[in-house]
Amino acid sequence: MGLKKVVNLYDLLKKNYFQWRYWSNTYRGMKVHLNMELNKEKTTIKTPGIAFSFDDSFRIKHWHTYGKQLFGFYDVKVTFNINAFHHFENQREHSQEEIDMLLELQSDGHEIAHHGYRHKKADSYLEAYGLRKWVEDEIESLFRWMNKQKHSITNERFKKSVSFAFPHFVFNHNNLLVLKQKYYKVVRCHLNNTNLTPFDYSGLAPSICLDGYYGCNLFFLKRILRLVKKSGDNLILTCHSVLPKEVNWQDFGWGKEAEKSGEWRISPKTIQKIIFEARKLGLEFYTTSEIAGVATFIDQNFEKCIRDELNIASSEWLSISELSSMNKLDLSNKEISNIDGIQYFTNLKEIDLSNNKISDLRLLGKLKNLNRVNVENNPVKVR
Repeated sequence: MGLKKVVNLYDLLKKNYFQWRYWSNTYRGMKVHLNMELNKEKTTIKTPGIAFSFDDSFRIKHWHTYGKQLFGFYDVKVTFNINAFHHFENQREHSQEEIDMLLELQSDGHEIAHHGYRHKKADSYLEAYGLRKWVEDEIESLFRWMNKQKHSITNERFKKSVSFAFPHFVFNHNNLLVLKQKYYKVVRCHLNNTNLTPFDYSGLAPSICLDGYYGCNLFFLKRILRLVKKSGDNLILTCHSVLPKEVNWQDFGWGKEAEKSGEWRISPKTIQKIIFEARKLGLEFYTTSEIAGVATFIDQNFEKCIRDELNIASSEWLSISELSSMNKLDLSNKEISNIDGIQYFTNLKEIDLSNNKISDLRLLGKLKNLNRVNVENNPVKVR
């Protein structure tokens, strides 16, 4: 056996051992932290579940090409954590085509969340330039950039972001404190204590990574999903690209500097297996913002109507639990064109949507208690 083959075999064995140790220690650590809870069933109204969380929006074409149809077929909503710039290709700003793709994912019900304007490491950037500079360059700049964007055909815009994912999982206490106080309800990191997140949560939310040098060990993940079921809480799973194994990373033409990024990918088949295992256990699928208990809307007129109805200021989060308690809504003559967000009104019995600009009413099908609907004078399209 040649030296190169020996080195490659050693690297493979080393990688496999690291992945086994990561998943084994993660599972055993969760069992220890949850041991007291596992002796009894946790009483909860909501069904525990999974939130897939995808990082780095230079991968948008991977998400759109291989994820959009996959998640649509299985009716799974996920969170995509975005930047404003492509990591490679001279670190250019996202093109209009890429922005359209992101907004189309949002239109499908997925969450578009924040991952830093230029994907800078939070701890080292803060140390080099100070907290105020980090907030201005990485947080507020991304809010401003997203507020300026819209879909080239539909004119749809990005929703206000509820959650943030730290690039590279790194941060310090000052980073976290300022984000929690002013900008987001939930901030995603890596492993922490039970690695689970309760409903209506606010603060630092842990996650388990499924790709890169961590890999995805289905043997241990199946056991972790059983812990999720028993705990009554939720598991966030961090991923990056969605790519079939046969797709060659080199074909994207991003050069040597992108080679390490190519290791951070998960195949559609692996995602399918996770969905099947979760569904067998009766687990649900959520976005990060839904775990945080926050309702979001695409149509600002729709959101304003709800805030006025509940007397909730624009600076406050809209609670999903509060919306789910409503049983009647009059939204007639409100210039509403998109009813995304209506799915949170799970106990709604009557709704008046007449005299608006709504072309798609399919989300009303999610409201099982609805028995009285008025949708007159809307440009509804037959699909």
